[in-house]
Amino acid sequence: MKRLFKEKLILLGIFLIFYILIEMMMFTWLKLGFFPKFWLVDLLVMTVFASLSLIFKKHKTSIFYLSFFIFIAGLLALVNNTMNYELNGEIFSVMHLLYADEAANVFVADFLHWDSIVAILAVFLLYGITLAYVSKLFFKPYLRSPFYLIKTFPILVVSLIVLLFTLNVVLPSYREYNDATNVSLFKRSSIKKYGMMGFYVKEIDSLLFSANDDIDINDLKEQLVLEDPNDFDESDLEIPYAGLLEGMNVITIMIESGQSFAVNPVLTPNLYKMTTEGLFFPNHHAENKTVVSETIGILGHYPNDGIMTKFFDYDFSYSMPNVLNRQGYRTVYFHENLSSFYSRTELTPALGFEEGYYHEDFFPDEKIYGWGGDYTLDSRTMERMLDYMFTEDDGEPFYYYWTTLVAHGPYNRNYPSVRGKNNLQKFTELGYFDQIDQAEANGDWVNIMDDSVDPEDPGRMRYYQAAMMDFDVALGILLDALEAEGILDDTLIVLYGDHNLFYHQMHLRINDVQMGEVHYPYIYKTFFSIYNPKLTQAYLANNPEEDTQVDKFISTYDLLPTYYHLLGIPYYINFTLGESIFTDIESIFYSHKITAFLNSDFFTYSENEIYYPENIDLNHNKEANKFLISVDRLAERILWIETWMDATVTRKE
Repeated sequence: MKRLFKEKLILLGIFLIFYILIEMMMFTWLKLGFFPKFWLVDLLVMTVFASLSLIFKKHKTSIFYLSFFIFIAGLLALVNNTMNYELNGEIFSVMHLLYADEAANVFVADFLHWDSIVAILAVFLLYGITLAYVSKLFFKPYLRSPFYLIKTFPILVVSLIVLLFTLNVVLPSYREYNDATNVSLFKRSSIKKYGMMGFYVKEIDSLLFSANDDIDINDLKEQLVLEDPNDFDESDLEIPYAGLLEGMNVITIMIESGQSFAVNPVLTPNLYKMTTEGLFFPNHHAENKTVVSETIGILGHYPNDGIMTKFFDYDFSYSMPNVLNRQGYRTVYFHENLSSFYSRTELTPALGFEEGYYHEDFFPDEKIYGWGGDYTLDSRTMERMLDYMFTEDDGEPFYYYWTTLVAHGPYNRNYPSVRGKNNLQKFTELGYFDQIDQAEANGDWVNIMDDSVDPEDPGRMRYYQAAMMDFDVALGILLDALEAEGILDDTLIVLYGDHNLFYHQMHLRINDVQMGEVHYPYIYKTFFSIYNPKLTQAYLANNPEEDTQVDKFISTYDLLPTYYHLLGIPYYINFTLGESIFTDIESIFYSHKITAFLNSDFFTYSENEIYYPENIDLNHNKEANKFLISVDRLAERILWIETWMDATVTRKE
């Protein structure tokens, strides 16, 4: 039995060596160094799982068990490499498994990094060769060992219990790991600290065994803080903002991949109107998956654990639709996709929308588009949306939320379409490219990717510009309809982008940053404008030396506090992570995608380090320390929301 046990320890040692090798590769790809900060914690966690291979009598069974973990480690390394580079800094979370179908739909072959795939396959091959060589050279023929499991299992269990208890007493890093409650708040930082397996085991543990299960909801309710915008000190303003647009209609449009450089007075006149006759915020930051940016614009935040409306009921009484429902508004959600995508069939009613309209409603006789580039044009979708926007029961104010589609990407691709023409062909026939050529010839448009090192980029930018031109047509249809109904001046319209132009890694070349460099705040700027003639007049009256461009740092989290400020509606600040853009307070943006905090000046993955600018001396930089203090406060609010979610969620029957 001793010889058999020693041979299995050799197998365990080989496994740990190759696990460390894979982890080093992943750390290098993610630019995290070579080893976790608490490398002993990571090694311990992996050893605990791998040590179960010792209880199997047959080496083949032990090898199969260990090889499974090697495969999982290699897969995690590849997935993280892909998400980090192709999705702009995102780190894989077990919560992403909820959206596996959606991810498969939007995945394109361009996302594959063959160099890393070959590297991982080489490690797998070397692992197999090493096992075969060691087994043949050092392992003796099968030795009969009766009651091996019965003898081995108790020894293993006792040894692990003693080891874990001892380490908990003598190793501060392991105690810190044991006490960690929400590693998902700082995924990149947590992986750097605890390692690959240390992070994922802790994340699963946090999801399955929430530390907030025993929280008394009544205690949380006592902590709610109701903010009344009418109490804001606006005495120095010529025209106060609080309640300025009380009772007006509200339309929110989230522009897929919407960025400001696509706004052009000739090619996108309606968007240009929003920036000159409305207020334009070029310093708006957003960097999340579409459904996350969408939910933030509706709910005021997004839970780190995700929203699983298929299985749970949530208390979203504080959401924008629910707040406006109580104010007598009609609340409607629009999106040209299947209602099942991102579980919107359950999600949008849970968020409070009384009505929702999707592909099945707009185009019931058409197949759904493919994600290669034959999306339904936004201009065509808007024509169908009008049928649901203006009805005979228009006496009540309305709140409409529309998530656009056509600028999604990939760009400049001539993919075949089972529905007929792809968008490259549609844009050509609609004359969008001719208009771009004419504007470029007249000096009215410049292709910002003309000098790109990637020869396909100029064509991609033309495609993206054409897509935004089609959205502009849709926006024009909407504005004309509001004008025809006589309610344009009584409507508040906000347009914002959900994330930057990440397809084909175009954001890297646009911003002149290298692959994997995600710590520059300016690469997360997306479009944001807010339009209402009365509001613009008030802003210019209050700021006579300014124009309609407002350079203040804002983020998607600021949207709801701004709405409540302008509509004069009290709200619980516990559930909002931003500030009204019409106050002097600047917010901090938290990205669920890269799990980082940032403003115009600083960027961090944690609560005690600054990653941008580099080499900040925290002992002498007051502004950087103020930023970290604000980060700490915002992190506390995020964790409070997680506590509320855990305390109020109920499983569906």
